Amino acid sequence: MDTKNKLKELNREALEKVENYLKEKESEGLDHHEKIHTAKEQWQMAWNNLMETLLILEKIEI
Repeated sequence: MDTKNKLKELNREALEKVENYLKEKESEGLDHHEKIHTAKEQWQMAWNNLMETLLILEKIEI
């Protein structure tokens, strides 16, 4: 498995864990949905930046 696929798998696992955490906290009666949603958005932005960086490095063959 190449690096990009490993990173995609890690991202998928992280998002699953966030979703499971959200469901768990909601079942406990805690409502941190807004904070978790914000964190999830920030995670996705960081992920997109990482992928863009990898594409740039790939183009310049580092």
